Amino acid sequence: MKSEEIFEQWLENAVQRDKQVDARGVHLTVAEVLSGHSRGRVDFGGSELQPASTHPVEPAEHKPSDRYAWWRLDGGTYIVRFNERLKEGAPPMLLVSSEGLLACGCGVAPTICAAGEVRSVLTVPSWGVSIKQNARIALLRPLA
Repeated sequence: MKSEEIFEQWLENAVQRDKQVDARGVHLTVAEVLSGHSRGRVDFGGSELQPASTHPVEPAEHKPSDRYAWWRLDGGTYIVRFNERLKEGAPPMLLVSSEGLLACGCGVAPTICAAGEVRSVLTVPSWGVSIKQNARIALLRPLA
């Protein structure tokens, strides 16, 4: 499956085709960054599953002329939600970190994505990172 096919047939809420599609896959853009608030629980059978509670990290204006604000993240673990969603019936796809995110010492957890909301765990090094709203931080690729 080619990147163009992923973009045209399987994605909703994409931001800008010419910036998001390349030969390696489709770049996904950050919609929201969440920080953990309290511990979750996981058990064998799933009857006691309790997701960790989270709260949104508020982006802040970097300079008055910026159209979008920035998340200034300290070292730690976050959850990121992407603007793009996979349409119903989409084949499973692999989400990996973008080269730009890796260059900042950060990474998203490689994730196999199915239809619906796309999200992942974001790890930020001790020195932190700033991420602009709608930044392309991950790449969606076909599994096969």
